Order: sequence, then C-alpha cells, then structure tokens
Amino acid sequence: MSLKALFLAVALCLGASFAQDSTASALKIIFAGDLMGHVTQINAAKKEAKGKGYNYRPVYKHLESYFSKADLAIINLEYPLAGEPYSGFPQFSSPDESVFAIKDVGFNILATANNHSLDRGKQGLERTLYVLDSMGLEHLGTYRHPAERDNRYPLFIEKNGIKIAFLNYTYGTNMLMEEEPNIVNRIDSALISGDIRKAKLASPDFIIALMHWGVEYENTQNQEQKDLAQFLAANGVNLIIGSHPHVVQPFDKIFAISARDSVPVIYSLGNFISNQRNRYTDGGIVFEVNLQKNSRMGRRGGVSYKTDIMSYGYMPFWVYRYSKNNDNVFRLLPECKTYPAVCKEYKINPTDKAAMEQFFDDTKKLLHNVPIIKPY
Repeated sequence: MSLKALFLAVALCLGASFAQDSTASALKIIFAGDLMGHVTQINAAKKEAKGKGYNYRPVYKHLESYFSKADLAIINLEYPLAGEPYSGFPQFSSPDESVFAIKDVGFNILATANNHSLDRGKQGLERTLYVLDSMGLEHLGTYRHPAERDNRYPLFIEKNGIKIAFLNYTYGTNMLMEEEPNIVNRIDSALISGDIRKAKLASPDFIIALMHWGVEYENTQNQEQKDLAQFLAANGVNLIIGSHPHVVQPFDKIFAISARDSVPVIYSLGNFISNQRNRYTDGGIVFEVNLQKNSRMGRRGGVSYKTDIMSYGYMPFWVYRYSKNNDNVFRLLPECKTYPAVCKEYKINPTDKAAMEQFFDDTKKLLHNVPIIKPY
C-alpha cells in the first residue's frame, strides 16, 4: 500500500470515529434562577395535595416538557429543607416535596450556596444535604465538613462524553455564620483561584461558575459583579451564571486577556418561583446552552478536543398566582400572546394580564442581545 493510500485509509477511519464522537459529544444544559419558598407557596402546595402532604408538581405542568429535555438542569435552591415547622421569609424552611417536584420535572443539579443557606443553622444545612443525597440529586456549594468539600468539590459531571466542572459561591449568608465543621462557599478570590486550579487538574472540558451575587431588585449588574466576572474569565471559567437579585439582569460576553474565546455571563436569571409580585420580580428566565465537543487534528497527526458553545438562548416565563375557591394557586406560564393554547384554561384578569405582558416586554428589552428559546 502506498503512503498516500495508507494516509487516506487512516484518515477515513479517524473521520468515522470523529463523526461518532461528534454525535455523542453534544450537551444541552439549562439554568434556572431562585427557587423560593414563601409561606403562600407552602400553603398553596398543601391545598394542591388535598390532605396528602404537599404537591408542588402542578406549578410546572406547562413547562416541564421543556425542562425534562435537557441533559443537565441546574437550579438555585434558596431555602433549606430543615423540616417542620415550615416557614417563609426571612428564615426559610420548605417541605421536602418542593424538591421532589423539581426532580420529577427534570432538574438534577442544585446549587446550595446562597444567602439563605444558614437560615436554620447547622441542622438545616445538614438535613438539606441528606435529603438531596437520598434523592440522588447532585449538589454543590455547602458541605457538612471539610473532608466532604475536598472529596466533592468542584462538582464534576461527565455526560455524553463531555466533562464539566461546576463551581458555586455566595456573597454572604445574611450575617449568619456556619457552625464548625460546616462550610458554605463564599466569594473570595484566593479561594476561587485555588478551586479553579483544582478543577483544571482533573482536565474538564468546560468550567461553569454559579455565582450568588449582586444587589436585590437591581436590573443592572454592579461594578463588583463585573470585576468578579472578569476575574473568573481570566482564570479559566468558560461560563458564568448569576442569581440572587430576584430580577433578570443583562447578558454580556467577557474577553479575558489570556483566553482566545469570549466568556458568556448572564448576571441574574431572576426568580424561578416565588410569591413576589412587584414588577420585574414576578417572572424569570431559563438560560439554555448547547455544548459540542469537537476533535481537531494536530500538525503531527495527534488529536485534540475542544468544547465550544454552539448556541445559547433564554426561555422567559411568568409566575401566575391566582385564587381558586379562596386558595392561592401558582403556575409558571410562557407568554400567552405567543402560546394562547397554554393559557386557555385560565381566566386571566386585565390587571394580571397587563403585569404578565409588562414582564415579557421588560425582559425582551433587557436581553435584546440573546435569542429567545421556544419551549414548544
């Protein structure tokens, strides 16, 4: 066989394997914002259960088909599962069923480092982790002791041939301090740098930082968020997802001096579900990213791989709270003007309709530089 024929045969074999790998190495990830547990939500879930505990599942019935199609679905769990007595703001504790529902509709990774991590102290932090472990849910951000953090952080998830390192930090915990040996990941540049170095030692294909930061109810990111995003990008983070403000904040791309590619950052996803009804707080977005692991032939015939963001976008939704038989009911709704069939079963009054349309208009203007994802 001639050298040319040999090269062609090898190339064809490699090409076939590359095509197979390309098909296997695609990953759809979605990110949701603040999963809140106000008293009104707890009472509504109790009514939905009709005397059999708490039922949160109906809240998500119009969008769960979209959630369930993601390979990885991440959400910010902004309350402990501390057991009874259940309570809302300012020190939360919600029924375990609230997370059962989240798992049932497709979410499989929960970020737990936020300003409500310590609402119920050591018992609340540890019970939350035990419940999530018992459900087989991945989680990151809070830990029972240093050895657990050493062994489980960063959180590495490998799926469809793509290995991702997840990081999670909070600006604070409402002035509450963890009891030893518990740990809550706090925003600290030295700590984060060390964690990124540790992540890189495991050779992940992609690094994602989940940041609980910013100022509540502010529609724009502050300078501290910008500086921290630049720091994360410069140190090798590939995607930055923000939570905490309870309103949607802008999307941007950061160019790190040491990186060839830009790093997308969505500064805040807004609320996922809450009882907050003021403008901007009564809805949120799910941010979607599609990754592709691509193979490349080196000059000397070696093969290298690079994971790229092939597409991204957001899916907006509104939290509809209405009264039925004098009880509150919650539903996540897509835009009724675009999906009238979904909203057909509800008689949305003019005030609520105006608030819903206001939310979608506000969000579209704010995220003018991001494609909208259709849930159907």
